[in-house]
Amino acid sequence: METLRRIFGNSTHLKLLLLFYNDNAYFDNITGLTKQLGKSHVTVRKVVNDLVRAGVLKELDIGKSRVVMLNTDSPCTKAVFQFLGEIKKIEEEKRKETPKERLFKMY
Repeated sequence: METLRRIFGNSTHLKLLLLFYNDNAYFDNITGLTKQLGKSHVTVRKVVNDLVRAGVLKELDIGKSRVVMLNTDSPCTKAVFQFLGEIKKIEEEKRKETPKERLFKMY
């Protein structure tokens, strides 16, 4: 979502949030997330820790693996995803407008 990148920059936090926003059933370990995001293990670990502390993500032990997944029970997750949904709606509405409509909206 281009608007979010303009507001927050192209941060790893945003990329990780969007990864889970686009597929809320997605789960992976840190190694898989590093490949998906194209970031170092240390960077991804820090971002995951931040989002776990915020309550947006949770980590579970499944067998010998430690898996990162969305914390769907968290009110913080719901609020963040509601915000992302609103931004997505705004972007979709902008795409539907013609250039002429956008021009007249400015005045």
